[in-house]
Amino acid sequence: MKNIHIVSGGDTKYFNLLKELLESIDKLKIDKKAKISILDGGLKKKEIDYFQSKKIKVIDPGWPSKLAKLRASNKNYLKVELAKVHLDRIFSDAEYIIWVDADAWFQTTEALNIIKSVLEKKKLAIVSQTSRFIANYMIVKRFLGSLFFIKNLLYKNAKRANLSKDLIEEMISKPTLNAGIFGLPKRAPHWNRLRLWQDKLLKTTRARVFTITQLSLAVISYYENLPYEAIPERCNYMGPYRWSRKLKKFVEYYAPYEPISIIHMVARDEMRTNKFFKIPMLDENDRKIKKSLRYNAQYK
Repeated sequence: MKNIHIVSGGDTKYFNLLKELLESIDKLKIDKKAKISILDGGLKKKEIDYFQSKKIKVIDPGWPSKLAKLRASNKNYLKVELAKVHLDRIFSDAEYIIWVDADAWFQTTEALNIIKSVLEKKKLAIVSQTSRFIANYMIVKRFLGSLFFIKNLLYKNAKRANLSKDLIEEMISKPTLNAGIFGLPKRAPHWNRLRLWQDKLLKTTRARVFTITQLSLAVISYYENLPYEAIPERCNYMGPYRWSRKLKKFVEYYAPYEPISIIHMVARDEMRTNKFFKIPMLDENDRKIKKSLRYNAQYK
């Protein structure tokens, strides 16, 4: 895995989560195979010092433009989100770049191997949010009698951003490509297109800044047809959860119950702030249990 760069980042609210992400990387000895860096979106000096003491590079990515800073209302944590499409410039010595959100952690190394196999083909590696684990990914509303209005998150965000009619229509039935974890080779053409769409969407005041990266990834993949591969859900697993008492690992909810490689605590606000907070789930024998998803709750 030589010349892979794993990047994450956040502000002081995400410091403990970033620590746990790095601890999971250290436990699996991923840091022996890949470089690790943190983007500073508002960390305290002592928190930066902590990472640097672990020989982790901490970088302030800055604002990509004056407009970006203005649109983000000077919220420092949004620097990290906007920097996702500039990683090839920030880490110019990398061959392969993998982004991992701060509220995620590695349970196994499988995701790295899968992502790298895609990057070697000069494609975007990313998880689609339509799968056997997600019952509904589109919004369905009754319009008139037996007629229904169907829309999804990408359609909603594309329409809000006032994009062209044909582009909006292209997004109508497309599943979200989750921007929380993805990989790209440094020399992929995707980066320049992502930056172009970021610039365009920043100029549209109706587009929410936090959704711009995810919408840009969808546009270049579905509308511009840049090559991508939808990798297995266990490379960016967002639930539902099952715990294997035998393996002492979180596993996929449905058979064959493969171990999850990267746990991603999407929309788990209480879990992010309280590592002792537990959610209901099943074990491998369908017994009801409660567990925390936090890394430290499993290994500390």
